[in-house]
This record gives sequence, structure tokens and C-alpha cells, in this order.
Amino acid sequence: MSVLFNDTELNKYIHVLNGFTSRSGVDWDPQLLEIGNTARGSIFQETTYRAKEIPMPFEINGNIEKNYNDLMRVLNVDKPQPLIFGDTPNKVYYAVPSGGLDLEEVLYYGSGTITWLIPDGVAHSVAEKTAENYGSNQITLENNGTESVPINIKATMNSDNGYIAFTLGDRFYQIGKPEEVDGKHYEESVKLFDDHLYEDKGWLVNQGITPPVTSERLQNGVVKYVKESTNEGYATTKDYGSGNSWHGASLTKIVPKDVNNKYPVNWKVAYRFDFNTDGAVFKGVQVGHTSVTMIDENDDIICSIIFEDTSPVNEYYYMAVFIGNKNVWHTDSTFPMAKKGVTARGDYGPAVTAEKIGNQVTIRFNNFGICKTFYVDNPEAELRKITWYGAAYKDNFHTENNVLRALHVIKHNVERYEDIPNYFSNGDIVEIDGASGSVYINDAYDTDVADIGSQPLLLPPGQHTLGIITSSFASVPDVEVTYQERWI
Repeated sequence: MSVLFNDTELNKYIHVLNGFTSRSGVDWDPQLLEIGNTARGSIFQETTYRAKEIPMPFEINGNIEKNYNDLMRVLNVDKPQPLIFGDTPNKVYYAVPSGGLDLEEVLYYGSGTITWLIPDGVAHSVAEKTAENYGSNQITLENNGTESVPINIKATMNSDNGYIAFTLGDRFYQIGKPEEVDGKHYEESVKLFDDHLYEDKGWLVNQGITPPVTSERLQNGVVKYVKESTNEGYATTKDYGSGNSWHGASLTKIVPKDVNNKYPVNWKVAYRFDFNTDGAVFKGVQVGHTSVTMIDENDDIICSIIFEDTSPVNEYYYMAVFIGNKNVWHTDSTFPMAKKGVTARGDYGPAVTAEKIGNQVTIRFNNFGICKTFYVDNPEAELRKITWYGAAYKDNFHTENNVLRALHVIKHNVERYEDIPNYFSNGDIVEIDGASGSVYINDAYDTDVADIGSQPLLLPPGQHTLGIITSSFASVPDVEVTYQERWI
């Protein structure tokens, strides 16, 4: 029979004698705990296997002294080495030679006995078994040996992950932080645009929706831009055109979507403008209209804010708010602006803000300390357009200063997501050495990473299932399990 030890075929030096069969059997080592003086006997704790000895008689071949010396060089080891017997080539013992092998006795008799010491008392499978999960959170493992064996695990993350755990029978092994989340969702208010109209900012000319203050409101004028400083100026009507009622020019802004490709439903519009007769010679004869209108996806008015002077003989200023096509609030000539109009030069902050939350629209006239709240019929209407309209009436002299200086839109409830770095990243590799309990993350030995309750994973004889557990937000990792069966 052939014998392979320490990767060397011993049959080059010896011939193993027939009848060598003493490799089976169990030598149990029960561990007991004495219970003291209060009672007799002991408490059983556990049973382990004692080291096994395998005596192997042989005859030496050819040149006895030379072969003996060569044999001694092979047998001279300081730790167990693989030992495979030819009649069971699928099993390997990890052995060291035990006792002495006397040269004179071998020279005299031409034979001897090598006693193999098997410290762990078992034979191991030469072939390593491998099993994978193939996207599942379970792996079926089969142990055809007679003893429980430790398993080695390699897990490759397919996403960020807070922790990974494995269950096998009544044992589990866990690494990471189960309390981790992938990230958090929140909402914030975001400014969609902020246009200071000292130059063309892409507003459409004479294509707007205007409030129905009269039946005719022509958009047939010409717009001009005036730059007063680096970032300030205004847009105004250069030529009002003509008509039998209100006529002038309009600017319309198409409201952009947010980062989530959604239009505003809850929003705030703030703007600065001038509407007065400052610098005019005949102030009382001038009339005019200025309005800012918020428009939905159906080109219907959500709300409109209006300032007018409709008297050709006196300074007379009037404010109104339309919800839809209905005038829901207005002032009269006793209002404080009746003598001075509105001026919002420079970067003074908004003269007017309109804010919609749900079905409520709140209008603030910041120059005059007035705040009014109104209700809309369609709280889910999307803000799609904003139109400024500067107009004159019939052939009357137009208001000296009728300008739009700046306007911005803030969208409320913009959905955001903040990614939180997790314990494991996509592509990280976790390896667990079943025999030693060592853990390696991306090939680096990592100490003290296992949960305090983790236990070495042992695969008992028979068929069993390894469970794979990760964070709820994580993808199942690719898991490979390797192990070697053992026999008593």
C-alpha cells in the first residue's frame, strides 16, 4: 500500500506490511466537573476526541542504511503534515511521527514500525467542498463526514450594507452595525430661479395671462431693459402700443422643475417693482396698470396681484388680489399709497410676496405692512408660469415709472435624500476563517469586529441550511462557503 507523507511517497524507501488496518475507532475524552463536598460524583460538561496513534509496520527497501537516512529526513518535521494512505486516497490525516525508530534494529531486522500521532484524532477530506448562494439568502450545505466541521465564508457586497450575519443551526455570526440605515429622506425649500431684470433673462414677451380687470387687455407693446449697476436694473414697457382699454407689454417666465423633475405646488413668489409718478411734470393725469399673475398647468390664474391708477385727474392708487378670475380683495383711494405709489429701488428686499401652502394663498404687501390670506379651489395646481404686465389705458398718459426689478420663486417640499456611509460599501469582501475565527475585510485582518454573541459556525453531519442576513436596504451579497469533511 502506498503512503504519502509531507508530499513524499514513502514507498521509495519502505514497503508497508499487509494487514495494516488500525485507523478506525474513537477515543473519547469526557470532561467532568467535580461537584464538591455537598454531593458525590461529577457533572458532565462535554466530550472531545483524544489524539489518535496509528502504528504502521514496514519493511525497508534496497540499501537499508541509505533509505533509512532518506526516510529520517522526510519524517523530521516540527508540526503535523498531510498523511494519505493509498487505500483511502480521499482522506488526509495531519500527523507527526511519534516515538523512536532505531537504526540498529532496522539494520538488523530490515523492518520497523512508524507510529503516526494524529493530534486532532480525525481524518479530513482531501477535496474541499464549495457551495454558493447564487442570489439567495440561503445556502444548502451537506456534510457526509462523521464530525462537525468549521466552515470558511467569503461574502462580496453587492450594495452598501450596515451588517452581515450568518445562521447555522443554533449558532450565528454577525459583523457590522444592524442599527445603520442607508440614508434619510427630508424636504426643503429650494429657490428655482432669481432674476434681476437689468437684462434679458429669457422671459417671453407678450405671451402671458393677465387678470380680467377689464374685458380687453392687449399685449402689443415693446419691452426694454435698463441696467443701473452690475446686478441691478429693471424691465419696463418702452412702447405701450394702442387700444380701447388696457394695452402694453408683458413678460412671462416659464417656471422650471426641481431636481426631482416636479413643478411647484407649494411655493413662494417674491418681487420688487416701481409703480409711481416720481419725476413727472403732470402727475395727476397719468394712469397705469402693473400686475404679477401666477398661472397653473391649464393656463388658469392661481392668483394675481394688481396695482392701478385709474384717475386721469388725480393721484389715485388702487390694489387688488384676484384668486382665479375673481376679485377677492381691493383697496380704495384712502389707502396710504394713494399719494406716493410704490418704490423698490436697489436690493431692498421684496415689495410683495405671494405664498401658497395647500389651499391657502397668503399675500404680503411688505411696503405697507398688510398681509391677507385667501383660499384656492385646486390645492394641487402646479405653478407653471408667471406674467408681469405693464399697461396704459386708452390714450391717457402712462404712469412715469412702471417697472419690474427682480422676481424669484421658491419651491417648498422639495424631496431630498442624504446618503449615509455604511459599514460595508458595494464591492467590499468579508472573509471568515472558520477554524481560527479570524475576520478579514478587503484582505486586511480586522480585530474585534464580530458581535459579542457570535459563535464559530460548525456544520454538523448531514444536510443543513446557512442563513444570510443583511440590512433591510441592502442587496444580498455573493457568498461562497468552503469546508472539509472529517471522519473519526
